[in-house]
Amino acid sequence: MGSLVQLMAFLVMTMCISVTISRAQNDIITPSSGFYNPRTTVVIYNDLGGHLPLRYHCKSKQDDLGDRTMAVNGTWSFEFRPSIFGRTLFFCGFRWDNELHWFDIYKQKRDKEFTKFGCRRCEWKIHKDGPCKLNKNTKMFDVCLPWNSQSFENN
Repeated sequence: MGSLVQLMAFLVMTMCISVTISRAQNDIITPSSGFYNPRTTVVIYNDLGGHLPLRYHCKSKQDDLGDRTMAVNGTWSFEFRPSIFGRTLFFCGFRWDNELHWFDIYKQKRDKEFTKFGCRRCEWKIHKDGPCKLNKNTKMFDVCLPWNSQSFENN
C-alpha cells in the first residue's frame, strides 16, 4: 500500500514539473517553430499641444484598460499577445476640452509586425486632428490616420 501512495505522489509531481517546463518553454519558442507569438507593446503620447491633459479609455473585446488621464507631453503603454487568428483589436476613446474621438489604436490586420507599417512596438502621438504612428522606415511620426467616424459610446 505504501508503494502505491509513493507511486501516485511521484506521478503527480512529475506531471506538475512537466506542466511548469511546458509553460516556461512557451515564453522562449522561436519563430522557426511556427508558434512564435511575441508580446506587442502599444505606446501612446499626449501631443495635443498647449496645456491639455488627455483623457482616454482603451479596451478590446476581452480587456478593459480603464479610464485614465495623461499629463501634457506624457506617455502610457500596454502590452498583449496578438491573436494567432489575426483578429486582435484595441480601440481607445480620447477626450480633451469638449472633444471626444475614438481610434483603433491596434488593429492586427493593419499593425501586425510584417506589414508595411506594422510593429511589435506600436507608438502613436495623439494630435487634435488625429493620431500619427511612428514609421519604422523614416523613424518619424508620419503615418497619420483620421479618427474613426463612429461614436466611441456606441461600441
